[in-house]
Amino acid sequence: MSEHITRLSLLVPGTPASVENWSEALHRGGLRIDRGALRGERLDTPVDVEWVENDDELARAFSFGTVGPDVVAAIAAAPGALVLHWPVDLRDGKSEIIGVVERLRDAGALAVRIEQSKVGWDVAQWLEMFSSDNPWAWHRLAVAFLEDEGALQSCGMHAFSLPDVRVALDGDRRAVHELAAILDVYQLAEDPVLRSGQTFAPNADTPRRVVERWPDTRYPPDHPCHNPFGLWRLGPPGGVARPLGDLELVFVPPLRVVLAAVEAKHGAPLTQAQVEATRDQATCISMESRDAQKLERSRGYADLDPELAWAQWSVARDHV
Repeated sequence: MSEHITRLSLLVPGTPASVENWSEALHRGGLRIDRGALRGERLDTPVDVEWVENDDELARAFSFGTVGPDVVAAIAAAPGALVLHWPVDLRDGKSEIIGVVERLRDAGALAVRIEQSKVGWDVAQWLEMFSSDNPWAWHRLAVAFLEDEGALQSCGMHAFSLPDVRVALDGDRRAVHELAAILDVYQLAEDPVLRSGQTFAPNADTPRRVVERWPDTRYPPDHPCHNPFGLWRLGPPGGVARPLGDLELVFVPPLRVVLAAVEAKHGAPLTQAQVEATRDQATCISMESRDAQKLERSRGYADLDPELAWAQWSVARDHV
């Protein structure tokens, strides 16, 4: 397999009975599978590929209501599936990914599941939603919502290199779900520069809430549903924004990497005083927020909020 950061993984069951059969069928569309990767003139870089045999659990992966019973039955009878690991996310690689999924459809693909959220659709509907210009359709395609510990959290926004959203179920469940979905889709539609400590509201009539970027600790770092870009925690209604400067401080290397190295050398968990002293002595540079956002996406993960260094390191140390 090639050396790159996996930004997106797709599980694609289909009728071909082996990698060789898939490669033969894809060849007509200008693609081939060679040395563990999908290759072809349509691809900027190779896409790593795995073959998964049907262990009688494949249909279950698509049995949560987004795929019709006829397609689920066809998946149950399929010999196996490809798993494709893309070095680009759904946003930056949109046209390339659509082109490849079209070729996979023509070669016998039955459905597509995004492993970052475990949300799957039959291949025709997947292409229809993702080919549209509607960010609400992209959100429905790729993002799930989960509840735990009295909060609602989205799952899957890292397929677009974006943070998920987490908000306490402190009111009407439907209104809370709508609020979280709106913030997700706002990110997809506008690609705004959001900063920890700012406030957000979907409209002028809704009380604003403070947003803070936190590490995602719901899943371990090696789990595909773990979001390395973290999540936006929405505070209670009526929050007041934190004063922010025009420029953003960016730690080089990232603060979470520095703290991990210091803690490893220390041989024991750092205290609050040690974490804050390390933060205060670490090297950082001032950047425009958009440039800081680009740097974060290029490295593939978010850093800690320096204002919340101790609280965030306390929960993130096992996820570095």
